[in-house]
Amino acid sequence: MKLLKSLSLYTISGLSSKAAGFLILPIVANVVGTENMGILGLIYATTGVVAPLIILSVTSAISVEFYRGDFGKKNFPSYVSSSILNPLVSFGIFLLLFLIFGKYLAQAIQLDPKWMPVIPFYCLVILIPSVISVIYQVNNQPLKHVTFNVGMTLLEMALALLFVVALKWNYDGRVWSIVGSKGIFTIIGLYLLHRSGLLTRKISKEYQLDAWKFAIPLIPAYVASSIVNFSDRIFIGNMENLGDLGIYETGYKIGSVVLVLQSAFALAWVPFLYELIKRDTEAARRKIVLYTYAGMAGFILAALGVTILAPLVYYLFKPEYHGGVQYVFWIALSYSFYGWYVLRSGYVMYFKQNIYLTYLAFVKIVVNLTLNYFLIKYYGVIGAAYATAISFFIEFVLIHFISERIYPLPWGYFLKNRNDKKV
Repeated sequence: MKLLKSLSLYTISGLSSKAAGFLILPIVANVVGTENMGILGLIYATTGVVAPLIILSVTSAISVEFYRGDFGKKNFPSYVSSSILNPLVSFGIFLLLFLIFGKYLAQAIQLDPKWMPVIPFYCLVILIPSVISVIYQVNNQPLKHVTFNVGMTLLEMALALLFVVALKWNYDGRVWSIVGSKGIFTIIGLYLLHRSGLLTRKISKEYQLDAWKFAIPLIPAYVASSIVNFSDRIFIGNMENLGDLGIYETGYKIGSVVLVLQSAFALAWVPFLYELIKRDTEAARRKIVLYTYAGMAGFILAALGVTILAPLVYYLFKPEYHGGVQYVFWIALSYSFYGWYVLRSGYVMYFKQNIYLTYLAFVKIVVNLTLNYFLIKYYGVIGAAYATAISFFIEFVLIHFISERIYPLPWGYFLKNRNDKKV
């Protein structure tokens, strides 16, 4: 019941955010046009790949440290403060690289060079709101999580209406609404960290080093996930055209409603899972199995629900976007498989066996890039959606066997109980 209560609040948070985003999506899409929506897709894709390299898995390191307590609970504020300094170093490096080489990268992905110096700032302002979210998560404060994140989303929505519709800044306005809202909530987040005593001057090189050691094996994994999530846009932009990419982007956004449910589930699931692993009893393992099966079934039902409702959503868009409905099922299914992956990946991070995620990352990158190239080449834009679904399913299969090696679970325990009763 504790899991279900937390899950319901996190789902409200995610769905409220997504609902606001959906109200904005057709407005922005109808105002800026398909080609500019394609450009937005490229900006999202580039940011998605760079963000893990700047944020450096700080939120995951903080979450694991909270539960494992390797340095002691009273040192947790120092760990938080020390670990969030690492992304500042990464930010400085990327800002310098993008100022020097950004023009060439922009030409390669068909993006206006003016956005390259903005992208590191875009990524950096994600950091503190993410840290605040994980602090509320590990402390089992879903109501505060809801308030903080929905407030940030409503501000983003208001700024998008102001910049895109009122001031007519075109797609630029959509980018600045995201950066602006997250920037303002970064300031609010720093105040909240300070007020709660988690922002301290007691910086420890040992804790910084621990956060680096935690992050480095995960960097390839997060980059690989970003490539799987966003490489389709880059391939479509180069192999097809920006108009087709804009139509695909709307279908992708609608299909990714399942990602909201997955993210909400993950926020409730991780503390629940870590507590059961810490217990390490047969009853706890069986409980993990039961909830894992339920989660897998829930994600598939969510994908089917989103697919059924998608045609109704497209009535909000101009007819030129309606072709995007064909992509919704495959993207929704993709994020269902990603939800399965999340159900099984927590063991790797809890036991700090992150090197497995590094190995998995290289496999994901090769598989996804190969599938995108050939499937888009032979099937057109829909091939990108196929590639995403196949990539996420392969990722789940691999993480399942890796997690089973680290922490075996009694997947067929209920069958054994039935057989015992028959005997």
